[in-house]
Amino acid sequence: MLRSVRDRVGAPRSIGLVGCALFLTGACVPGGEEPAGSGVGTPPPPVTAPPVTGGAIMVRAQPVAGLGSVLAGPDGRSVYLFEEDRDGQPRCLDACAEDWPPLTTTDPPAAGPDVAPDLLGTVVRPDGATQVVYNGHPLYYYVGDDVPGQANGHGVLSSGGYWYAVSPAGEPLPTGG
Repeated sequence: MLRSVRDRVGAPRSIGLVGCALFLTGACVPGGEEPAGSGVGTPPPPVTAPPVTGGAIMVRAQPVAGLGSVLAGPDGRSVYLFEEDRDGQPRCLDACAEDWPPLTTTDPPAAGPDVAPDLLGTVVRPDGATQVVYNGHPLYYYVGDDVPGQANGHGVLSSGGYWYAVSPAGEPLPTGG
């Protein structure tokens, strides 16, 4: 009988310790950096990353509420630039590319309406894939965007730098803050 009372008393205490540990683990993020999908007002990222596009693709402009016209991949999802990319070379590799999949192609990209064809190009990534570049910026998707018209990755600090939706002029769009 004594044993069953201890078991009942010990169980809530251990559940409390486990819950506290989970809370503290979830709260640990490198100083000043947001985990993917935790920007102000952004929903959590979906369970799976969007597919990386291959073949001939068209980059186009897509309206996004609060931002105006932003560049989008062929499926209409917004694409982003990473402020840490330099000289047109992608710096988002390996684990970074899991949250920010590069927009890749196997053929030269095409410019849709309101997209300047002379700003479109490609660069070969270290893994051998060909990534689409616009105005010298390698382009990436964000796993927190599920449908066209979202830009949940805009202004997010992740993987050591900020991410911005791209204007049709090829520049980062301003943040609201």
